[in-house]
Amino acid sequence: MGVAAQYKTMNDPLGILKASKNVTDTAKYVTIREGGLDSLAEKIKEVLDGYKKWSSGLAEKITTGNLKDDVQFVFIENAVNFCFWPDKGQPKWEVNGRSGWNGLRACFERALAERVPILDANYLSSFSEKDGQYLFRGKGSEIPLLKERIQNLREAGLVLLEKYDGQFLNAVEESGFDAISLVKLITDNFPSFQDPFLKRAQITANDLMYILKDKKIDRLDELTAFADYKLPQVLRMFGIIQYNEELAEKIDNMADIPHDSREEIEIRAATVCSIELLRQRLGLTGQGNLPANIIDNIIWMLSQEITGETKPYHRTRTIYY
Repeated sequence: MGVAAQYKTMNDPLGILKASKNVTDTAKYVTIREGGLDSLAEKIKEVLDGYKKWSSGLAEKITTGNLKDDVQFVFIENAVNFCFWPDKGQPKWEVNGRSGWNGLRACFERALAERVPILDANYLSSFSEKDGQYLFRGKGSEIPLLKERIQNLREAGLVLLEKYDGQFLNAVEESGFDAISLVKLITDNFPSFQDPFLKRAQITANDLMYILKDKKIDRLDELTAFADYKLPQVLRMFGIIQYNEELAEKIDNMADIPHDSREEIEIRAATVCSIELLRQRLGLTGQGNLPANIIDNIIWMLSQEITGETKPYHRTRTIYY
């Protein structure tokens, strides 16, 4: 069965798979190589138990015992969960020896320990440059896109106050604890989440599964992959996606790939389509219905083990991933 045939039967409530396939069908820079799917599928099966242990440990680390605060934490963090890499030749931004998403989490943990009201929508609604510089202070380079992060936190506070009585839990309840409805609610009401691939809106719904104990989020299995930097790096390493010579040279030399350029869109679309093909491949090998969001999380976990010998990820300055 070819790629086109497989895509006819997929459930795609957000329309991301269809749009991604339309891009890959006419791609100039990025090719999907189905021959590489088997090796990554085998790797996923090998580390599945490790992922379950990791995700269980993550749930313990990120919960406070207060559901309202935990849900607020997930949303506020994802409002600024993007673009941590430094300019070429510059040191990484770090907080308490942690970088990337882990460094971001360290910022919020530190803020809570210092009694900074980072979960209070009233505080966020007037979040200032000074507040941002203090929240995101660290070692090495300044956190990228600081101004945009400040704007996003201010937007989050203002919209939460205007529409959800200051609490993201009210938005989750309005969605009926339904992942697809929640993604649509987020993108309809919070402009900073309006990415064509819905990366941060989808990951917000996904992250709630780690903290909700008595209530679960429905339809998580209908989410797509969360198209970012690290997934295509792993997919390329396994030979699933291949760049043409021009794009490969840019990425390998850490040149800027402009946001919304054809090159960037093809990378992200190929990522989404590759994870869907991988999901189908795992189902055919008796792995069961392992959904795209879990496959995404496993590949992200694998990406944290990448050494300096692996080819770089693409560099695009954007608030969307």
